[in-house]
Amino acid sequence: MLLIVNVDSITGEALPYLIDGLMARGASSVHAIPAITKKGRSEYIFLIDLPKSQLEGIRSFLSIELDTLGMRAIEPEHIPFHPIRNGIVRMEFPNGEGDVINVNVKILAGTNEEILQCKAEYEDLKAALNKINRNNKHVFSFKVLKAAVELAVMSKTQVNVYGYVFNFEEPYFPPSH
Repeated sequence: MLLIVNVDSITGEALPYLIDGLMARGASSVHAIPAITKKGRSEYIFLIDLPKSQLEGIRSFLSIELDTLGMRAIEPEHIPFHPIRNGIVRMEFPNGEGDVINVNVKILAGTNEEILQCKAEYEDLKAALNKINRNNKHVFSFKVLKAAVELAVMSKTQVNVYGYVFNFEEPYFPPSH
């Protein structure tokens, strides 16, 4: 579901609390868009994406936290891009020092199963960064690690950064019907 809530009595300082509270109660994404309403008042328009099963908990939270009288609920049709596959990039430490780290990647394939786009999983990148930066004198940035992982997928070649080796393990794409 998509909830739309407009609020003209919330400060920017309260936004992180509200967004965290919505995410903790089952929202899959929350967007707060600044806007201007009648009489030149500033407001925020919240777009809250959530499963219908989480509606009551979020509704209660919003009624307590916001000075608003209601919300709009829309049940949009989600149109995913297909096919989406999962792949893995194996990351090996320099000189074989340390474990191999696997980073999961979501892959969007085209009609001929060619890779159109990929996105490394955030939690895997975060775990890899913690392990690398704890055991090494080189400090990887999140941006560099993400780029190396995704480049290994898109190029289908081995990528080397700071002596770390990134190899993409090609997922199986069944024949299209």
